[in-house]
Amino acid sequence: MQVIPAGTQAPDSGAVTTGELAGDLFAVIVYLHKHCNADLFEAVGTLELTLTQIKLLHHLDEAPAPLSLKHAADLVHVSLPAASRMVDDLVRRGFVDRYEDLEDRRMKRVQATDAARAVIRRLNAARLQGLQEFASGLTDTERARFTAALSTLLERPDIAACRPEGPDQ
Repeated sequence: MQVIPAGTQAPDSGAVTTGELAGDLFAVIVYLHKHCNADLFEAVGTLELTLTQIKLLHHLDEAPAPLSLKHAADLVHVSLPAASRMVDDLVRRGFVDRYEDLEDRRMKRVQATDAARAVIRRLNAARLQGLQEFASGLTDTERARFTAALSTLLERPDIAACRPEGPDQ
């Protein structure tokens, strides 16, 4: 596979189409999901959280300020009543704080607690563990080539910002 930098014209022979690249990425991601998520699935099962609840906790953790319940519902694509029930459960379990908006008492605000941030760190650590196992199974040549291919993408600040934190990474 030949990757062509954005903004450059690829030679006709051997050029990779967007569809081909997407298919190759799909294959890698599906492989990783199938073979590198055992720790993640175990962590999710232990927490007894739905995927929608996990998604909401991620949104709340990333939000620079508490979100309205309506905005939170929109982010996870559920109705306001469904979001309210979901948040009730998360509040009961200590993962979310909910309170009235100071300016509009009809509006409810929600934010992640320290317990929610600990859950997210735990889930991310489980994801990373699976990827470390994958990387350890690569040959030195495969690891070097994969690192070189990723280095260009990691020059993008939006992608680099997703790197795990910590001394081992």
